[in-house]
Amino acid sequence: MRIFKTVCEEESITKAAEKLFMTQPAVSKAIHELEDTLNISLFDRISRKIYLNETGKLFLPKVITLLDLYDNLEQDVQALETAATINIGSSITIANFILPQAIVDFERTHQKTPTKVIVANAKKIEEMVYNNELDLGLVEGVISNDELVNIPFSSYQLAVICSPEHPFAFKEMIDINHLTQERLLLREKGSAIRDVFDSALLLHNLRVSPEWTSINSQALIRAVKQNIGISVLPKILIEEEIAKGELVEIKVNHFELLNVNHIIFHKDKFQTNSFKALIESIKNKT
Repeated sequence: MRIFKTVCEEESITKAAEKLFMTQPAVSKAIHELEDTLNISLFDRISRKIYLNETGKLFLPKVITLLDLYDNLEQDVQALETAATINIGSSITIANFILPQAIVDFERTHQKTPTKVIVANAKKIEEMVYNNELDLGLVEGVISNDELVNIPFSSYQLAVICSPEHPFAFKEMIDINHLTQERLLLREKGSAIRDVFDSALLLHNLRVSPEWTSINSQALIRAVKQNIGISVLPKILIEEEIAKGELVEIKVNHFELLNVNHIIFHKDKFQTNSFKALIESIKNKT
C-alpha cells in the first residue's frame, strides 16, 4: 500500500522506484499483486505509461487513511506501554507500612502509568500472581511456588504481646511451652504472620489451636488490650501501644520471629520499563 501511494504521488513507476530505493520491476510486481489481491484494476496502462483510474482514485483516500493510522500506532506504541495499568497485590502489613510511599514515589516519575492495588493475605496474593490476575505481588514469609520470581527486599520482627494485666507482663522471659498453653489470638492461616509463627513452633515440635482467628490485626490488638489472650503481630504495628504501656512485648526463650518481605512476579512475565521502575521504588522504601 505504501508503494501504491508513492506511485500515485509520483505518477510514475520509475520515479516511485527511485524514491523508495527499489527496482522498477519490484514496484511493478507489488502493484500487480495488490490489484490481484483486490481483484480490481487501479491503473490504466496506456502507451507504456500508467494513469490512476476512477477505481484507483476512490481507493487512494482509504489507503492514505489506513497508512496514517498505522503510522500513528507505531509512534504511540511506547505511550501505550506507559499507559498500561500495573495490578499490584499486597499483604496487609506491607500495604500499611511500605506500599503507600512507594506508590507516591513511583507516580512522581511515572504519572501516566496507573496502578491498582488489592490487599489480601500472602497465600491469596501468591495464587493471583501465579494465575496472572496480578502483575506484581508484595508478600511476607516463604514463597512456595517455583514458577514465581521472588526478590527479598526487607524484613520485620514479630512480637508476642499481652495486656499489662496478664501474668506474663511481669516476667522477664517465658518458656515456649508456657506460651502454647495460653489463650492465643492469631491471624488466619495463609497469612504470612501466622505461617511464620506456626513454622517456628514446628521447630519445637509444637502446634497450637487458637481461640481467636482473625484477618484483622486491629481486632486482635483490641482483644489483647482487654486481656482476652495473647497474640503475635508485627512489631512495627504495635510499637506505639508498647511505648504507651497499653501492650507488653513478651520475651520467649529461644523463640525469634522474623518475617521477610518479597516482591514476586511470574518468571514469564514481560517487564515493561514502568514495571521495573515500580520494583525499584519498592526496594528503595526499605
